[in-house]
Amino acid sequence: MADLNSILSVTPRPYLPPARAHPFVKWAGGKRALIPEIAARLPDALGTYWEPFTGGGAVFFALDGLTTAARLSDINSELIITYAVVRNHPERLIDALRVHEGQHKRSGYYVSVRKQRDAQDAVEVAARFIYLNKTCFNGLYRVNKSGQFNVPKGRYKNPKICDADNIQNASEVLRKARLRYGGFDEIDPNGGDFVYCDPPYDGASVAYAPHGFDDDDQQALRDAAARWARQGVNVMLSNADTPLIRSLYRRAPFTLHEVQAPRSISCDGNGRGKVGELIITTYG
Repeated sequence: MADLNSILSVTPRPYLPPARAHPFVKWAGGKRALIPEIAARLPDALGTYWEPFTGGGAVFFALDGLTTAARLSDINSELIITYAVVRNHPERLIDALRVHEGQHKRSGYYVSVRKQRDAQDAVEVAARFIYLNKTCFNGLYRVNKSGQFNVPKGRYKNPKICDADNIQNASEVLRKARLRYGGFDEIDPNGGDFVYCDPPYDGASVAYAPHGFDDDDQQALRDAAARWARQGVNVMLSNADTPLIRSLYRRAPFTLHEVQAPRSISCDGNGRGKVGELIITTYG
């Protein structure tokens, strides 16, 4: 029989209430697989939840039962429009996605939608964004230097373009959130709030924005996190386990936590495995 004291000494994983919704878009580097590691390192109190690199919002949705107010932002304007439409007009969005779903197998349809520019109706923008996300190669979001989405069509037989139930559920969860288009340096959390940052990782090759996210941006994020911490904000960040990130966060108030995260580490499906990442916190 195993030693009783050794069994009792194991710290249990924190309980997360069941999430009502999950991300309605795929996102490179999404955090669904890392949620248990993130949950194990949450501060004692969350206050208002801030996520300035919202992306797919996996952490926001996972923490639904623990938060009552949220501030979500991103520099991707179409993504933020899509979040607003999911929150405010889920029925109209579902109808528009069903149109895309019905036309998807028509020859040339994907390319014709990808070429569309300057839609004036927010629902059309959101439906196009979700449609391309669900049907492009590997669910990548990548833009060229002109800011135009340029990912080729994926090889999916029957992609689920319209997940009506999840859109309705996500709409309910998003009612607690204020949405904003802008960068991490524009948020203003208060003492006792919780900020989670999931920036483009050091060394990432995918162009999330025309200018990318370089070493200077990584340092600016470090400086912002230190400033928030001085103001009494609880900050958590995720990033690649690289020499640059270790050097940026090697001093107080930061603590580095090494974790292993499932990742696709090549374009070949056989190249999947676990890679080292860092969760960085400013609290005990």
